[in-house]
Amino acid sequence: MLDVATDLLTSFVSAFSSYVEERVGEQGLERPSSFDGALADGQAWLAATLEALLALPFDRQRRGPLEVLQEAMRFPTGALAAAGVEEVGRDSGKMAALPGDVYDLAPASSRQLGDEVWMAHLAWGAAKARALRRSGSVGLLSANLMDRSRIEPLVERLGARLVVWNAWTEGPDGRPGDWPDLVLADLSVPDSILAIEALVQAGARVVAFGSHVDRVALRTARQAGADQVLARSVFFEKLGELLG
Repeated sequence: MLDVATDLLTSFVSAFSSYVEERVGEQGLERPSSFDGALADGQAWLAATLEALLALPFDRQRRGPLEVLQEAMRFPTGALAAAGVEEVGRDSGKMAALPGDVYDLAPASSRQLGDEVWMAHLAWGAAKARALRRSGSVGLLSANLMDRSRIEPLVERLGARLVVWNAWTEGPDGRPGDWPDLVLADLSVPDSILAIEALVQAGARVVAFGSHVDRVALRTARQAGADQVLARSVFFEKLGELLG
């Protein structure tokens, strides 16, 4: 396992219990007697699952470390639910992104786990990007200039170039093998689904984002093969990790 992967594994596992305890306190949730055991089980599952994921070559890692951490929240969530603790209110974006996170425990970004964890995650993401990048570019299918201004600085920080298409008819030139390895697709673009299908066929990793109320577009993007499909608010919260 690469050093950056080992550092990421250690930092995620070390932060798990303290982060969950903090979130439970912030939410004012009653802590059942089974909670310590649930935390220990969740931490052990997280360690084993992350180790197996990070031991794989980058191109065989079908989900990200943050997604594994979010899934580990099912252990403390289960303990709270079994004790009859009342669910908390969440906004519609969070409900769409993580429907099972009924106590709002899962972090939207590794930055919520602390700067040390966040830096370890970014270092791992940069190493993954370098290993997978063929073209040195990231594609953005969007006609929204404000979105471009938020995305471009982060892409450049990773040493890549942002290639923007306002519509798929303006899409990438050359052979599919020369297209960007990662494409961010705004589902408000009329031909975005056609774009996703073509990009997936070419072997690109596609992250699609759109309005949380447009469930048809979100579902269709998943069916078209997008690696991740996110509500717009969640997409921008996780943008740093997604670019890794």
